[in-house]
Amino acid sequence: MDESRFRAGFVAILGLPNVGKSTLLNAFLGERLSIVTPRAQTTQRRLLGICSGPSHQAVFIDTPGLLEPRDPLQKSMRAEAMSTLDDADVVLAVVDVGFGPSIEWVDSFPAPADRPALLCLNKVDRISPAEGERLAAGWSGRGWAGVHRTSADRGEGVQRMLDAIVDLLPESPPLYPVDELSDAPVRDFVAEMIRETCLEELSEEVPYAVAIRVEQFRERGGGRPTYIEARVFVERESQKGIVVGAGGRMIRKIGMRSREKIERFLDRRVYLELRVKVLPNWRRKTNHLRLLGFRVPSEET
Repeated sequence: MDESRFRAGFVAILGLPNVGKSTLLNAFLGERLSIVTPRAQTTQRRLLGICSGPSHQAVFIDTPGLLEPRDPLQKSMRAEAMSTLDDADVVLAVVDVGFGPSIEWVDSFPAPADRPALLCLNKVDRISPAEGERLAAGWSGRGWAGVHRTSADRGEGVQRMLDAIVDLLPESPPLYPVDELSDAPVRDFVAEMIRETCLEELSEEVPYAVAIRVEQFRERGGGRPTYIEARVFVERESQKGIVVGAGGRMIRKIGMRSREKIERFLDRRVYLELRVKVLPNWRRKTNHLRLLGFRVPSEET
C-alpha cells in the first residue's frame, strides 16, 4: 500500500426515506451490512460502512431518511442524519427517480458549496433511458461534482458511482483497519437484524413502535451456541399482545427468523431469547430514547 497516494475520507449518504440509501451502501460494500425493508424509515441511526481497496478507503455513513419530524424520535433521526455533514469529505445525495417527493427534495437541497457533492439518481430501472438522461441533464452543472444513474438493487452503475466518489476523497492514510467493514459493535448488528424481522413480520403501525436492545451476548465453550438475550420494546400493552401473538406464535416466528439471520452473519450457532416489554411512549420521551441509545437533539434535553 502506497499511503502517499492513498485516498480516504467520510462520505455522507443523504436522502428521503426509502430511496435506496441502505441498498446502495450494501452494494458498495458487497456485504449486507445495513438492514433493508420495503418500509419507509427502516434506518433509525447512522451506520458506518467501510469500503477499502488497494488505494482507497471510503467510509460511508448511512443515515436515516430526511423528513419533517413529528416526535422526539424523528427529531433524533433527522439530527443524526444532518450531523453527518459536519464530518463528511464528500456528500452523496440519493434520489428515487420514480418518486415525485424525492425529486422535489433534491431541488430544495442545493449541493454544498464547501465540499464536493455527487447526485445519485437511483432506481433508474423504473423509468426509460431517455427519461433518465433528461433528469441527469437537468441537474448537471448545478453545483454537483457529478450526476450518476444507478439501480442499487441490481448493481447497475454502482461501480462507476464508487469510482467517482474515490476520485473526490482527499489524500490520506486509512482511517480504519482495512479489513474492517464497520466500527459498530456486533451487538448493534444483532439488534438491527431482530428489528428488521419485526418490520417484515408485523403489520400497520406496530413495527415502528418496536425498539431492540441486546441485554446479553455470551460466547460459550464446549461447542455450545452463543447465547443472546434481547428485549423487544413496544409502547403499549396492545402492541405487546400483537408481537407475542396467540400462544406466543408471533414472537417465536420473529425469534426463529432473526436467529437464522444472526447465525449467517456470525457464522456460528446461536441461542436467541427474546423478551417483550412495554416502555410507554418511548418515541416521545427523551429519557427513554437515551435508554435505547438514541442521540437526543439539544433542544429536546
